[in-house]
Amino acid sequence: LLHIGIDLLLEGVCDSYGNFDWLEYGGIWFITIIMTIYGMTAALLAGIASALSVYAAQSVSYQNPVRRTITARSLRSSSWNRPTEAASILDSNEIGRKKILIIQLQGHLFFGNVAQLTDNIKATLEQKKGTPAEPWIVIIDFTLVLGMDSSAAQAIGKLKDTMRKRFHIDVAIFVSGSRDGFPCKYDLSHELSCPADPADQDTINEEAALLFGGEAKTEETDGPTNLVHTPRLIRSSRDTGLPIPQNLVCDSLDSALIFAENVLIARKNPCLLKDIAEFREPLTKSNNEGEFYSSDEEKRSAIIFLSNLCPGESLSDVEQLFSLFKREVYNENEIIWRQGSVSDSAKLLVKGRLLSLLENEEGTLEQIPTGAMLGELGLVKGIDRLNTVQCVSDGAVLYSLDREDWDVLKRDNPRIARFIDMIIVNYLSHRIQHVNSRVFETKYLPV
Repeated sequence: LLHIGIDLLLEGVCDSYGNFDWLEYGGIWFITIIMTIYGMTAALLAGIASALSVYAAQSVSYQNPVRRTITARSLRSSSWNRPTEAASILDSNEIGRKKILIIQLQGHLFFGNVAQLTDNIKATLEQKKGTPAEPWIVIIDFTLVLGMDSSAAQAIGKLKDTMRKRFHIDVAIFVSGSRDGFPCKYDLSHELSCPADPADQDTINEEAALLFGGEAKTEETDGPTNLVHTPRLIRSSRDTGLPIPQNLVCDSLDSALIFAENVLIARKNPCLLKDIAEFREPLTKSNNEGEFYSSDEEKRSAIIFLSNLCPGESLSDVEQLFSLFKREVYNENEIIWRQGSVSDSAKLLVKGRLLSLLENEEGTLEQIPTGAMLGELGLVKGIDRLNTVQCVSDGAVLYSLDREDWDVLKRDNPRIARFIDMIIVNYLSHRIQHVNSRVFETKYLPV
C-alpha cells in the first residue's frame, strides 16, 4: 500500500505539474488530500465534484475560442513583390485572396469549449457554401492558443476531414505558431499534416515544390516558408496543374498565406510560379572565392524585379531607372551596412539571401526576399540606417543606386525619380496590410 501510494503521488501530483492550468492542478491536489484523510470512496466523490467545478469555472472564465473569422482579401504576405499578372489574380474577387478564409483561435482549447469551436467553424462554412464567398482554402491559426488538451486536439483532427468531405475545401492549412508544433502533448502536427511516407517522397517533385516557394523542406531556416511536416501531395478537385496537399501545418501565418497565394496563382496559371522560380535560381559561382559572373539573364531578372516594384510603369522607364544602378557582390556573413550608419544608397536584391536585424533588440530579425529594394527610405529622407543588413547565403548580388546618382536623377528627371517615392509608399502600404500586423490586434486599417 505504501508503494502504491507513493506511485500515485508521483504520477498524479509530481508528473502532472505544468501540464494543466492552475484550476485543474488544484483539483488534483484536492483529490489527493481527500484520499489521504478520508479514503478512496470519498476521493471518487471529490473527483466528480472537482471535475464539475473545474468545467463550470473554465466555461465561464475562458474566452470564445474563435477570436475572428476573416477572408485574406485585405491581408498581404511577405511575398508582396509578385509580377503584375500574379498580383491581379490575387486581387480578383472571383479567384483571388477572397477565396482564402482565415479562422483565428485564442485562449485554451479543452473538452468544454471544443464543441463550440467546431460548431462555429462548421456554421461559418455552411453559411458560405454555394455562394460567391465560398472558400477554397481555409487557414486555422493557433498562434494565440495558450494550451490544448488531448480531447480538443483529437476534435481538431476530425474537423480536418469534415472540411474536406462535407464542405469540399481544397486545402486546409493549420498554423501552429511555433516550430515546436501545437501547445499540447498529442502529436497534432502529425495528425493534421498527413506526412508522406518515405516511400512517397518522390511525389514531392520539382513542380509541386513551387507551391512551397521553391522548396518542400522541413529544415529550420530564417525564411518565412517553414513546414512542420512534409505533407502528402495529391491532385486538387479544382485543378491547379500541380499536385497539392489536402492538409499541411505551417509554423507561421505568413508562411501559410504565402502557400495559399501560390495555390491560387497555380490554379489560374501554373507557368507564373515557374517563371518566378526561374528568376530566383541561385547564381553559378565563377571560382572558389564566391565571386559571380554578371550575365544578361541576371540583368533581365533585376529589371523584372524593379518593374514589379513599379506597377503600371512602362518597361522603358524602368530600364532608364535601372541604368543608374551599379552591381555589387557580397559574400556570406558580410555586412551590407550597420544600424546607425549613413544612408548613401538604395539597393535591389537580385540573388542570394539577406537578413535585416535590429542590434538593440535581440531576436528582432527578418529575411529580405529576393526582388526587394532596401534602403530607399534612408536615401530619400536622408536619415541614418534603421537596421543592420547581413548576407546569410553563399553570396548575394545587389544593384545599388547611390546618393550622387539619385540627386542627379531628382534634378534632371523628377518623373523617373518619383518611382522610388512610389516604391516607398507601396512598401509602407504593404507593412500596414501585412498579416503579421494583424495577428494580435488590428492596429492599422488598410486605406
